[in-house]
Amino acid sequence: MTSFKRTLRPLEQSALFEIGVENDLAGVALPTRVSERPTKKARDRRDVFNGRLLDGLTLVGPHDIPKIDACSLVPERLIAFTEASKMGQPDPQAWVHAYEDDYKTERFWASPEQYFKKFRGFAGVISPDYSTYRNLPRAQQIHNIFRNQLLGARMQADGHNVIPNVRVSGRNSVPYALAGVPTRSTLAIGLYGCTKSRENRPRVIEEIRIICDACMPTNLVVYGSDAYGVLKYPLALGIPTHIYAPDSFLRSSFRKAA
Repeated sequence: MTSFKRTLRPLEQSALFEIGVENDLAGVALPTRVSERPTKKARDRRDVFNGRLLDGLTLVGPHDIPKIDACSLVPERLIAFTEASKMGQPDPQAWVHAYEDDYKTERFWASPEQYFKKFRGFAGVISPDYSTYRNLPRAQQIHNIFRNQLLGARMQADGHNVIPNVRVSGRNSVPYALAGVPTRSTLAIGLYGCTKSRENRPRVIEEIRIICDACMPTNLVVYGSDAYGVLKYPLALGIPTHIYAPDSFLRSSFRKAA
């Protein structure tokens, strides 16, 4: 099962207030360096850190987050990592997403080259979405952002079409959450399940504003829905916003019927 694109109409009236990122983070130039780790023909079993994937990538300080370059493409439809990884033949029209529980996509990190090859025939890949919950220790949040960016940057460097997935956990996360994210690019965000809690909705709205102000996306690819007005800000700014309905329930229903 795949999720098809639904493009929202922009709001006719401009936003009353443009909420900028604190300390003008959008204008801060972070230090970068190019990784020079040697590429080996055979995988070293001791490299459980996937350091080999860093070869030639640009790393953005202060946490050495791999940088993903801008992408202008917009998917017509999305397919989940678990579905794509089981397909005998890739779907050249679908983009692979990982908006699923972490335990379902942990194997991507464990054997990345296997899936790089598997996803070669798809239209593209949205960079992974290992969780950065607000109640996780900051070190773990940074580690998961690093993993998301590394896998996306490596695939892009190896010739895949890659849309950067962005996951912000409050303003304090900006220095690492947005470090490797390009400006003026198509960006993807996962909202599925994020707005069920009434208390969490203002946080989601704030984080979307942070992303829009700091990254100035040319398109927003949204896995989830526009419920509770969480997408009013990008729409008011005239950012083309494309919604892809979650397909987890449809996939479960399809399997039950089969």
